[in-house]
Amino acid sequence: MGNWRVKTNINGSAIYGLMMKAWAIYKQMAIEQGPLKEEHFPNPEPDEHQIRVKITHSGICRTDLHIAEGDIPLKKIPIIPGHEIVGVVDAVGSKVSKYRVGDRVGISWLNWTCGECKYCKRGEENFCPNIKRTGYEVDGGFAEYTLIHEDFAFDLRNIALPSEELAPMMCPGITGYLAFKLSGIESGERLGMLGFGPTAYYLLRIAKSMDIEVYISTRSEAHKKIAREYGADWIGNLAVDDFPHKVDAFIFFPTAGNLVERALENTVPAATLVLGAVSMSTITIKNYTANLWGRKIKTVYQVRRDYGEEFLKIANRLNLSIEKEIIRFEDVPDAMVRLKHGKIDGMVQVIEL
Repeated sequence: MGNWRVKTNINGSAIYGLMMKAWAIYKQMAIEQGPLKEEHFPNPEPDEHQIRVKITHSGICRTDLHIAEGDIPLKKIPIIPGHEIVGVVDAVGSKVSKYRVGDRVGISWLNWTCGECKYCKRGEENFCPNIKRTGYEVDGGFAEYTLIHEDFAFDLRNIALPSEELAPMMCPGITGYLAFKLSGIESGERLGMLGFGPTAYYLLRIAKSMDIEVYISTRSEAHKKIAREYGADWIGNLAVDDFPHKVDAFIFFPTAGNLVERALENTVPAATLVLGAVSMSTITIKNYTANLWGRKIKTVYQVRRDYGEEFLKIANRLNLSIEKEIIRFEDVPDAMVRLKHGKIDGMVQVIEL
């Protein structure tokens, strides 16, 4: 249950108690300048409906990099980043009924919603105005322990996949599956994707299991090789080449707004284009009649528990795995520098505690 450590507070007084180690951000700056500080904090104590999770694995997401560098303003200071968490329940609040000590759970970006607003009541909790997000408003996974309300932890007790595989699924997997559902794609149809990172990889695996024809646009030779290995029906660069056929749905991952019309050009009039980026450069549609008329454009906004649970069952059935780099806790800052510069070994990085 953590280690007995001494911490000196801001007044220079010694504090004794059970402390956990964590990487925290106090001030945003370029990742090379060291915004992540190794700290010791008191072990968090769960309230009546919370569980405390002893973290075993935590994925590193590009959003963590954006938070560290200031692309996204801080909501909490200090903040422990990380929202791709898998671990074991270590303590439970007095009114917790879903979990017991020793149960394996996962934690995603969605840490809590109110359950009372109109969005929550109609099943669109990702739009809840009172949302709390892991590693952003609530301390996250770059630590030994974290807290989560029992209703917002993903139950992994019946999932056979190893924890190091499940950690990255808590973001690119769940987020990608939301995009997949928003697209409305069905078996026997054609799906286009621009950008081939871990999110697109998971969707390729799911789509091929559903007899969906998949076209991938990427400039990375390494990613082309992976897409080819897992059955992509066409691989190229949409900036210069058209798809062999117009697609029924298109999922668009990069921030390159100038390519949105190129994506639309390669869709049928009834298609849905899903934009998965958090931010994007200016989007201009020059030919409304040819390229936008009849199409629907949707955006991925936060994540939802129902789609997350559905995705994890599919991932378990398909025995999904991904090329990954296992990171030691002490090497997290260096790993994030390499993430920024595209020099990671595999498609994702996973901290192993």
